[in-house]
Amino acid sequence: MNILRPTRQTSGFSLVEIAVVLVIIAILITAVGIPLATQLEQQRTIETQKQLESIKEALYGFAMANGRLPCPATDNVVYGSANSNGAESFAGGGSAANGNCAVFVGFVPATTLGLAPVDSAGFFVDAFGLTQNRIRYAVRGLTISTNSSCATATANPLTRTDGIKAATMACLGDSTSTPLNPLLSIVSTTVNNVAAGCTPTNLATKAPFVIFSLGKNAPAGGTGADEAQNVLPTATTFVSHTQTPAGNCAGEFDDIVTWGSLNTLFARMVQAGKLP
Repeated sequence: MNILRPTRQTSGFSLVEIAVVLVIIAILITAVGIPLATQLEQQRTIETQKQLESIKEALYGFAMANGRLPCPATDNVVYGSANSNGAESFAGGGSAANGNCAVFVGFVPATTLGLAPVDSAGFFVDAFGLTQNRIRYAVRGLTISTNSSCATATANPLTRTDGIKAATMACLGDSTSTPLNPLLSIVSTTVNNVAAGCTPTNLATKAPFVIFSLGKNAPAGGTGADEAQNVLPTATTFVSHTQTPAGNCAGEFDDIVTWGSLNTLFARMVQAGKLP
Protein backbone atom coordinates (compact mmCIF):
# COMPACT_ATOMS: atom_id res chain seq x y z
CA MET A 1 0.00 0.00 0.00
CA ASN A 2 1.37 3.37 -0.96
CA ILE A 3 1.16 5.96 1.78
CA LEU A 4 0.86 9.48 0.50
CA ARG A 5 3.18 11.82 2.29
CA PRO A 6 2.69 15.63 2.27
CA THR A 7 5.05 17.48 -0.01
CA ARG A 8 7.57 19.62 1.96
CA GLN A 9 7.50 23.18 0.66
CA THR A 10 10.63 25.33 0.96
CA SER A 11 10.16 28.88 2.15
CA GLY A 12 12.38 31.92 1.45
CA PHE A 13 12.52 35.56 0.40
CA SER A 14 11.49 36.55 -3.05
CA LEU A 15 13.66 38.88 -5.13
CA VAL A 16 11.21 41.68 -4.52
CA GLU A 17 11.42 41.22 -0.77
CA ILE A 18 15.22 41.17 -0.89
CA ALA A 19 15.23 44.34 -2.99
CA VAL A 20 12.97 46.09 -0.47
CA VAL A 21 15.26 45.09 2.39
CA LEU A 22 18.33 46.37 0.53
CA VAL A 23 16.63 49.69 -0.13
CA ILE A 24 15.75 50.05 3.55
CA ILE A 25 19.33 49.23 4.57
CA ALA A 26 20.68 51.81 2.08
CA ILE A 27 18.35 54.46 3.48
CA LEU A 28 19.44 53.69 7.03
CA ILE A 29 23.13 53.79 6.10
CA THR A 30 22.65 57.15 4.36
CA ALA A 31 20.66 58.56 7.28
CA VAL A 32 23.37 57.53 9.75
CA GLY A 33 26.36 58.16 7.49
CA ILE A 34 25.71 61.82 6.68
CA PRO A 35 25.54 62.93 10.34
CA LEU A 36 28.65 60.85 11.09
CA ALA A 37 30.53 62.56 8.24
CA THR A 38 29.41 65.95 9.51
CA GLN A 39 30.48 65.09 13.05
CA LEU A 40 33.87 63.93 11.79
CA GLU A 41 34.37 67.17 9.88
CA GLN A 42 33.39 69.22 12.93
CA GLN A 43 35.77 67.23 15.10
CA ARG A 44 38.62 67.83 12.67
CA THR A 45 37.83 71.54 12.64
CA ILE A 46 37.87 71.68 16.45
CA GLU A 47 41.13 69.73 16.55
CA THR A 48 42.68 72.10 13.99
CA GLN A 49 41.64 75.09 16.11
CA LYS A 50 43.41 73.48 19.07
CA GLN A 51 46.50 72.94 16.92
CA LEU A 52 46.54 76.60 15.93
CA GLU A 53 46.40 77.64 19.57
CA SER A 54 49.31 75.31 20.36
CA ILE A 55 51.30 76.84 17.52
CA LYS A 56 50.51 80.32 18.81
CA GLU A 57 51.88 79.41 22.22
CA ALA A 58 54.99 77.90 20.62
CA LEU A 59 55.58 81.14 18.71
CA TYR A 60 55.29 83.18 21.90
CA GLY A 61 57.67 80.75 23.57
CA PHE A 62 60.17 81.07 20.73
CA ALA A 63 60.09 84.86 21.06
CA MET A 64 60.62 84.59 24.82
CA ALA A 65 63.68 82.42 24.27
CA ASN A 66 65.18 84.14 21.23
CA GLY A 67 64.03 87.76 21.34
CA ARG A 68 62.33 87.45 17.94
CA LEU A 69 59.73 85.53 15.94
CA PRO A 70 60.87 82.80 13.53
CA CYS A 71 60.77 83.08 9.76
CA PRO A 72 58.25 80.92 7.88
CA ALA A 73 59.24 77.58 6.37
CA THR A 74 59.33 77.20 2.57
CA ASP A 75 58.58 74.28 0.24
CA ASN A 76 59.75 75.37 -3.24
CA VAL A 77 56.21 74.80 -4.57
CA VAL A 78 53.79 77.17 -2.88
CA TYR A 79 56.23 79.46 -1.08
CA GLY A 80 59.91 80.17 -1.60
CA SER A 81 62.57 78.90 -3.96
CA ALA A 82 63.94 76.17 -1.68
CA ASN A 83 62.52 73.41 0.51
CA SER A 84 63.40 74.09 4.14
CA ASN A 85 61.85 70.79 5.33
CA GLY A 86 59.84 72.48 8.04
CA ALA A 87 62.62 74.71 9.37
CA GLU A 88 62.54 78.49 9.28
CA SER A 89 63.98 79.77 6.02
CA PHE A 90 66.22 82.81 5.65
CA ALA A 91 66.98 84.62 2.40
CA GLY A 92 70.46 84.50 0.91
CA GLY A 93 72.63 86.37 3.39
CA GLY A 94 69.77 86.35 5.87
CA SER A 95 70.09 85.23 9.46
CA ALA A 96 68.67 85.78 12.91
CA ALA A 97 71.00 88.77 13.15
CA ASN A 98 69.22 90.68 10.37
CA GLY A 99 65.84 88.89 10.28
CA ASN A 100 65.79 88.72 6.50
CA CYS A 101 63.42 85.82 5.78
CA ALA A 102 63.19 84.01 2.46
CA VAL A 103 59.46 84.72 2.59
CA PHE A 104 57.24 86.40 5.15
CA VAL A 105 54.20 84.30 4.21
CA GLY A 106 54.86 80.57 4.23
CA PHE A 107 54.42 77.51 6.41
CA VAL A 108 54.72 77.02 10.15
CA PRO A 109 58.40 76.24 10.90
CA ALA A 110 57.49 73.09 12.79
CA THR A 111 61.03 71.71 12.90
CA THR A 112 62.36 74.95 14.38
CA LEU A 113 59.54 75.08 16.93
CA GLY A 114 59.67 71.34 17.72
CA LEU A 115 56.03 70.77 16.83
CA ALA A 116 54.12 67.62 15.82
CA PRO A 117 52.41 66.08 13.91
CA VAL A 118 54.45 66.68 10.78
CA ASP A 119 54.36 65.00 7.39
CA SER A 120 57.28 63.14 5.81
CA ALA A 121 58.84 66.44 4.72
CA GLY A 122 58.72 67.99 8.20
CA PHE A 123 55.73 70.28 7.71
CA PHE A 124 52.98 70.64 10.31
CA VAL A 125 49.66 69.34 9.01
CA ASP A 126 46.22 70.11 10.39
CA ALA A 127 43.64 67.53 11.49
CA PHE A 128 42.47 67.00 7.89
CA GLY A 129 45.87 65.42 7.34
CA LEU A 130 46.67 66.01 3.65
CA THR A 131 49.76 67.61 2.11
CA GLN A 132 47.58 70.53 1.05
CA ASN A 133 46.64 70.98 4.71
CA ARG A 134 50.05 72.14 5.85
CA ILE A 135 49.40 75.00 8.23
CA ARG A 136 50.38 78.44 6.95
CA TYR A 137 52.21 81.14 8.91
CA ALA A 138 52.78 84.81 8.15
CA VAL A 139 54.94 87.26 10.05
CA ARG A 140 55.28 90.93 9.22
CA GLY A 141 58.51 91.92 7.53
CA LEU A 142 59.04 95.66 7.27
CA THR A 143 61.49 98.45 7.89
CA ILE A 144 60.37 100.78 10.65
CA SER A 145 60.08 104.36 9.47
CA THR A 146 61.04 107.15 11.83
CA ASN A 147 58.23 109.27 13.23
CA SER A 148 57.20 110.79 16.54
CA SER A 149 57.10 107.36 18.21
CA CYS A 150 59.93 105.68 16.31
CA ALA A 151 63.29 107.32 16.87
CA THR A 152 65.34 105.08 14.58
CA ALA A 153 64.74 103.00 11.46
CA THR A 154 64.84 99.25 12.12
CA ALA A 155 64.69 96.55 9.42
CA ASN A 156 62.70 93.38 10.12
CA PRO A 157 62.15 94.15 13.81
CA LEU A 158 59.95 91.11 14.43
CA THR A 159 62.29 88.47 13.00
CA ARG A 160 65.72 89.76 13.95
CA THR A 161 67.25 89.07 17.34
CA ASP A 162 66.36 91.93 19.70
CA GLY A 163 64.68 93.75 16.80
CA ILE A 164 61.54 94.42 18.84
CA LYS A 165 63.72 95.79 21.63
CA ALA A 166 65.55 98.04 19.16
CA ALA A 167 62.35 99.31 17.58
CA THR A 168 60.79 99.72 21.06
CA MET A 169 57.35 98.72 22.22
CA ALA A 170 56.15 102.31 22.01
CA CYS A 171 57.03 102.44 18.33
CA LEU A 172 55.47 99.14 17.30
CA GLY A 173 52.41 99.61 19.45
CA ASP A 174 51.61 103.20 18.47
CA SER A 175 48.29 103.12 16.61
CA THR A 176 49.02 106.51 15.04
CA SER A 177 52.03 104.99 13.27
CA THR A 178 49.92 102.40 11.46
CA PRO A 179 50.04 104.14 8.05
CA LEU A 180 53.83 104.28 8.26
CA ASN A 181 54.58 101.05 10.10
CA PRO A 182 51.68 98.65 9.58
CA LEU A 183 51.75 95.16 11.01
CA LEU A 184 49.40 92.44 9.76
CA SER A 185 45.66 93.11 9.47
CA ILE A 186 42.73 90.73 9.75
CA VAL A 187 39.35 91.63 8.24
CA SER A 188 35.96 89.95 8.23
CA THR A 189 35.76 89.87 4.42
CA THR A 190 37.36 91.42 1.35
CA VAL A 191 34.03 91.98 -0.41
CA ASN A 192 32.13 95.21 0.16
CA ASN A 193 28.57 94.36 -0.83
CA VAL A 194 26.17 95.48 1.86
CA ALA A 195 23.11 94.38 -0.09
CA ALA A 196 24.47 90.83 -0.31
CA GLY A 197 25.47 90.75 3.34
CA CYS A 198 29.22 91.33 3.01
CA THR A 199 30.50 94.28 5.01
CA PRO A 200 34.25 94.42 5.78
CA THR A 201 35.23 95.18 9.35
CA ASN A 202 38.67 95.22 10.93
CA LEU A 203 39.25 92.40 13.40
CA ALA A 204 42.88 93.37 14.07
CA THR A 205 45.30 95.92 12.64
CA LYS A 206 48.44 95.26 14.68
CA ALA A 207 48.97 91.51 14.52
CA PRO A 208 52.63 90.43 14.60
CA PHE A 209 51.80 87.06 13.04
CA VAL A 210 48.93 85.07 11.54
CA ILE A 211 48.52 81.28 11.42
CA PHE A 212 45.82 79.52 9.43
CA SER A 213 44.56 76.26 8.00
CA LEU A 214 42.95 75.97 4.57
CA GLY A 215 40.32 73.65 6.03
CA LYS A 216 38.50 70.75 4.43
CA ASN A 217 38.54 72.19 0.90
CA ALA A 218 42.33 72.63 0.85
CA PRO A 219 42.90 70.04 -1.93
CA ALA A 220 40.60 71.88 -4.35
CA GLY A 221 40.97 75.35 -2.89
CA GLY A 222 38.07 77.70 -2.51
CA THR A 223 37.19 79.95 -5.44
CA GLY A 224 35.93 82.78 -3.27
CA ALA A 225 37.66 86.13 -2.89
CA ASP A 226 38.30 85.68 0.84
CA GLU A 227 40.13 82.35 0.51
CA ALA A 228 42.09 83.72 -2.45
CA GLN A 229 43.24 86.64 -0.30
CA ASN A 230 44.65 84.37 2.41
CA VAL A 231 46.95 82.44 0.06
CA LEU A 232 48.54 85.46 -1.62
CA PRO A 233 52.32 85.03 -1.23
CA THR A 234 52.76 88.70 -0.28
CA ALA A 235 49.60 89.14 1.79
CA THR A 236 49.65 91.54 4.72
CA THR A 237 45.87 91.43 5.17
CA PHE A 238 44.08 88.18 5.99
CA VAL A 239 40.43 87.16 6.26
CA SER A 240 38.68 85.36 9.09
CA HIS A 241 34.98 84.53 9.40
CA THR A 242 32.63 81.59 9.82
CA GLN A 243 32.31 78.97 7.11
CA THR A 244 30.25 79.98 4.10
CA PRO A 245 29.08 78.02 1.02
CA ALA A 246 29.96 78.80 -2.58
CA GLY A 247 26.82 80.91 -2.98
CA ASN A 248 27.94 83.45 -0.40
CA CYS A 249 28.75 86.95 -1.66
CA ALA A 250 32.45 86.34 -0.87
CA GLY A 251 32.31 82.75 -2.10
CA GLU A 252 33.13 79.50 -0.36
CA PHE A 253 35.20 79.87 2.81
CA ASP A 254 36.33 77.32 5.38
CA ASP A 255 39.76 78.64 6.35
CA ILE A 256 40.51 78.49 10.07
CA VAL A 257 42.44 81.60 11.05
CA THR A 258 43.97 82.94 14.24
CA TRP A 259 46.60 85.56 15.00
CA GLY A 260 48.97 86.80 17.64
CA SER A 261 48.40 89.75 19.91
CA LEU A 262 51.15 92.37 19.92
CA ASN A 263 50.43 93.18 23.57
CA THR A 264 50.61 89.51 24.55
CA LEU A 265 53.89 89.20 22.68
CA PHE A 266 55.25 92.21 24.58
CA ALA A 267 54.04 90.80 27.91
CA ARG A 268 55.61 87.39 27.31
CA MET A 269 58.94 88.92 26.27
CA VAL A 270 58.96 91.26 29.28
CA GLN A 271 58.29 88.22 31.47
CA ALA A 272 61.26 86.45 29.89
CA GLY A 273 63.55 89.47 30.32
CA LYS A 274 63.79 90.15 26.55
CA LEU A 275 62.03 93.52 26.87
CA PRO A 276 62.19 96.38 27.40
